[in-house]
Amino acid sequence: MHPTMIHQWKKAPFDGAADVFERGGKKPAAQVDDEALRSLHAKIGELAVAHEFFAKAQAVDRRARRRMIERDHPALSVGIQCRLLPISRSSFYHGPAGKTELNLDPMRLNIRQFLDTPFYGVRQMTLHLQNEGHAVNRQLLRRLMRLMRLMPIYQKPNISKPRKGHKTYGYQLCELRVVRPVRVWCADITYLPMRRGFLDLVAIMDWFTRKVLA
Repeated sequence: MHPTMIHQWKKAPFDGAADVFERGGKKPAAQVDDEALRSLHAKIGELAVAHEFFAKAQAVDRRARRRMIERDHPALSVGIQCRLLPISRSSFYHGPAGKTELNLDPMRLNIRQFLDTPFYGVRQMTLHLQNEGHAVNRQLLRRLMRLMRLMPIYQKPNISKPRKGHKTYGYQLCELRVVRPVRVWCADITYLPMRRGFLDLVAIMDWFTRKVLA
């Protein structure tokens, strides 16, 4: 056992001997300062207000939390509200920057050209504006076209959409074993490029022998 601990045990009865002769054998309770009590009550009230304010901001998004900040709140400053929500105080005082001329000029050019050629995508629009001497790139025009919701109009494949009123038949060969000729026929179609347009080539074949019947 450490000698310091033994010394403290020996010294303890002498230090507490005066308490035995006090009335009732106990020291009088320490007096609580009124100023400290008022400060403690104010701190408890501030924490209660902060807890109520924080509870309202749990299930809302960032924009809604930003609108909840009150500049003239009687108990919470703007800094405390930003810390409780949590929102950066700099983003509260300074809003997002508006459109600059570096973005407005390409937007005007983009809209003007898009009205003439609505089938231009990002690549064609970038190449066209660069050929006219404008300093634009593909990333800038893609962002601006998404911002203005400009979608090019072009022909899209329309081969899988059923026509209204047409009956849809199920696949009949899923459990059928084709083990002999002239039991199942199939048809195929392809397009042959010609000098003027295309030529449709349709072939009817036997499924088992792969023989072209017509």
